[in-house]
Amino acid sequence: MKKLTIEKKEVDLAAYKMRHASRDDFETMVNEPVEIYDTEGNLLIVYCTPSDPFLDKVKRVIGGIKIQSDYRTSGLKTHSRIIGFEPRKPTRKKDYCAAVSLRREDPARHDIVMAAGAIAAKCYEQYNPTLFATHQAMTTDNVPDDYHIKGMPYTSGIINRNNALMYHFDSGNYKGVWSGMFMFKDGVAEGYLSMPEYNIGFNLADKSLIMFDGQGILHGVTPITKMNEQATRHTVVYYSLAKMWQCEPIGAEISRARNARTMTEKNRRDGKLPR
Repeated sequence: MKKLTIEKKEVDLAAYKMRHASRDDFETMVNEPVEIYDTEGNLLIVYCTPSDPFLDKVKRVIGGIKIQSDYRTSGLKTHSRIIGFEPRKPTRKKDYCAAVSLRREDPARHDIVMAAGAIAAKCYEQYNPTLFATHQAMTTDNVPDDYHIKGMPYTSGIINRNNALMYHFDSGNYKGVWSGMFMFKDGVAEGYLSMPEYNIGFNLADKSLIMFDGQGILHGVTPITKMNEQATRHTVVYYSLAKMWQCEPIGAEISRARNARTMTEKNRRDGKLPR
């Protein structure tokens, strides 16, 4: 595989915050598999094309998944669907850790897409075994077994459909580890993955995989051009959420949620909360 060394440049992050990416934001375009290193010899990014036929099945399945329009905690609007597990979200009246709603609503499709994370994990271990082992240990040591996904260090993931995401950091992830992102596309042009701090962008091929630290590297997607009405650009990203460390085993989470509901009802009855 080709190897490339890139230098991080000083940029005004405020100038990129919550704006769309542009082809003018980078000079170097990557069009082929590559290992990318920083000037100190640290492996930053791997872009590869796994030859696993299971990815064809994943590509067929994701088109049938119901996508939702939502906002990230940063305010970033997305057309996406979460997979795997999610932590407590008190602001959304979901004060317990659990599997995501898609797993209950469409378990067959959910589990197929989630299983592809094992392919990403295998590549992760191949190219960066030390970081992979560290990442796996972080999940094993800190996240209850109920929320482990066999064969991978990730706790969660997201399916994005035709999302030209603005520049952002994946602030909720573990620090210093890699996420894995598969690209599935038909009939689209552009939609490049841009990393302006490194003056680089990626023209990701169908069924390709890119792995990097999404929390540590600013990234966004340039506008997507659809060549026909059926054109789609899906990405499936696998990652690990730091808030999953706060989760308790399923039984304890259920008891916790029940106790919280009981206390809320008591406070309403006693006039301490509005009815």
